[in-house]
Order: sequence, then structure tokens, then C-alpha cells
Amino acid sequence: MDKSSNLKINEDKLMKKAPDKKRRLKKRLICFGILLGFMVGMYLTIVYSDIPFIAKWRTIYIETAMTTNSHQWLATLFFPQSVIDEVMAKYEQNTKEQKKISSKWDENELDNEANDFFEKYWELDTALFRKYLEDNSTLTNKGYENILIEDFEEKENLKTVNGDPILVIDTANNLILIKIEGEGYQGKLAIVKNPEQVELAKSESLGSYGQEAGSFGETNDALLVINASGFKDVDGVGTGGQVKGSLIIDGVDYGHPNGGDWKFCGLKKNNLMYITNYSSDIVEDYRWAIEFYPALIADGVSAVDGTYGMGIQPRSAIGQTKSGDILLLVIDGRQPGHSLGCTVADCEQILSNYNAYQAMNLDGGSSSVMWYNGEYITKSSSVSGLGRYMPDAFIVNKVQDEIVIDAIPGNSR
Repeated sequence: MDKSSNLKINEDKLMKKAPDKKRRLKKRLICFGILLGFMVGMYLTIVYSDIPFIAKWRTIYIETAMTTNSHQWLATLFFPQSVIDEVMAKYEQNTKEQKKISSKWDENELDNEANDFFEKYWELDTALFRKYLEDNSTLTNKGYENILIEDFEEKENLKTVNGDPILVIDTANNLILIKIEGEGYQGKLAIVKNPEQVELAKSESLGSYGQEAGSFGETNDALLVINASGFKDVDGVGTGGQVKGSLIIDGVDYGHPNGGDWKFCGLKKNNLMYITNYSSDIVEDYRWAIEFYPALIADGVSAVDGTYGMGIQPRSAIGQTKSGDILLLVIDGRQPGHSLGCTVADCEQILSNYNAYQAMNLDGGSSSVMWYNGEYITKSSSVSGLGRYMPDAFIVNKVQDEIVIDAIPGNSR
């Protein structure tokens, strides 16, 4: 075959391949266009859709990012400013509504302190607990006022009236500890039957350095500790020594009143908790008080709507029932597979389930922690796992040395 014939054959092959390449290129362009259109459509749906499920989680995502100090870019990178402004406008509106809140007790309607054990500890599932006492009769050998059960492994299957597991019943110290679980979160709720046992303790080096929860517990020989006030935390590495807001102990203010949109919350000398706006004229009336935001419950009525624009975070809260019980709540967060955190409305609902008449949100995030009887019983999202150094903390004092009861199932952690 001569050279011209070979050239002719090669030309024919090239002419056949050319349309094939064009078809493949066209197909790739079509696929790319479909993929790009799909991605644009998904983005626009996520950003602008009014579908309730999408709108709910878009709002929570933006709130969670925008209410942190260093992660706001997680919202601004993906969402137009107009969408972010719309979400945060709700937060601003809720903040304005908080300004109007000022709780008032109707002292004539307060419940009398119950003498009967099952009235005092109404939170217990009575049928379950009566059966448990029958099976463990030595528990009451020293009276109902000296019952001690620790069941952190939940072997005894003791429940509250709301179905939550009971981890500790310590009647000598007027304390119940409850495990709290919800959609995507878990934590602990302490109920203290005597409000006089709850105090606000300030750091020994207030102004310079704070203390961890365990240090507050050991310094004060406390039974239980949770975090309280917020503090100056530049770049997330603050020493916890400089408190934000008022810090009242026995009528003396050791803090720096914030005012504005923050709420003033404290226990007066009549052992009733009030939520109002800060005024220097009222400081001397309080056994203890702090400032933070937002109020959760005022005079039995919810003070927050939805997420309140604060997203999902580790949280702490304090409340009081009409019978005087103090409620101390800590919810773990920022830990996939364990607990992501909850909204302030979730905290309100949990405390409402246990008859809170007043309730206040406390500092949250990596500061949220609960320490009980020498051990941390919540999982802080802090690097150390022990919470942050804090300017002050709520402590629960012991009434007396705990009575050890031999051979009682479940008395271990």
C-alpha cells in the first residue's frame, strides 16, 4: 500500500473520531450543568426555603454560629447578610421583651413545706419507690430523713414522675440528682429541697484568676457545684477572674453591673428568687445574685420563645419552685455522639417539667459543668474536660456528714 493510501485511511479515522469527541464533551457539559444546577438549587433551597424543617435548622445553625465569639464566619461564609439579619432580628426583639420582665411572688399563695416524705419528694415515681423500699428495707432503718442512694449506673431503675432516671437521693442533704435526656442532648438536674443550702461563692483571687468547679467544691467543702456568672474571656483564653455583671454575696456587690439587656437574678433574704432589672437600691436585699440573660420563667410563665436566637449550646440554668426548691441544671454540648447541646427553650421546658416558678439562664458553653461529691458528673466541652476557670459558682452546702448505709445496691458511681 502506497503512502497516499495510508494518509487517506488516517484522515478517515480522524474524521470519525472528531464527532465522538464532540459528543463526549457535550455529554460532560450537560452532566456538569445538571450537577451545577442541582447544587445551586440546593443552596437556594437551604438559604431561602420556607419549608418548616429547613427553616428551623437554618435558623438554629445561624444562631449557633452568630452567638459565638470566634465562629461567626460559619454563618457569614454561606448565608447572605439579609438572611442572617432576618434571623438575628428575632433575637433583638426577644432581647427587648426581656427588658420588661420583672418577677413578683404572690407570697400568700406559696405552698407550705411538706412534712410527709412523698409530698416533699413529689418528683419520685411513688409506686416504683415504694416497691424499692420494700425490697431494700434497711434504707429506712435510720428514718426517711437519712436515705442515701447513689445509682449512676442506673441499675435500680428509679424514675421521676416525668420518667427521667434518678441518680441520687440524699435526704440527709435534701438533694435529688436526675439524668436529663432530650433530642440530641443530655445533662443533669439537681433539686435542692432547702434553698438555704445554696450559696454563691466567689473565687479566692477574684479580679485576677478564677477557680474550676472542683476547686470551688473542695475550698468550700461543698456537696455540689455548678458554674454561675459570665466573665471577660478575650480570644477564649481568659483567666476567669474578671466577672461580667453584678455579683452579690450577702448584700455586697463584688462585680461590675452590666444593666442594659441583662437580667438581675438572685435569692433575697426571704429565700425567694427574683428576676428583675439591676438597681443599686436593691442589692442589700439579696443573699446572692448575678446578672446574665435571658430570663427563662417569671412567675410561672415562660419568658422565652423558641430558640431565642441563641441556637444550640452547652447550657446551665437555675430555677426555684413555689415550694422553695432550688433547681440547678447543666446540659452538655458540642460533643457529637454524646450531646450536641440544647436551646434556652429546652432549658425552660425541662425546668417547667419540675415546677419551676422562676428560672434564669446562666453562662454556658465550655463553662457549663456540674461537680458532685468530689467528681465531675457532666462532660464539659472545655479542652481540659473540667470546665473553665470561673469568677464564681453556685455551691450546695452539706447539712451533715453523709450516713453510709451498708449493703445497699446501687451505692456506687
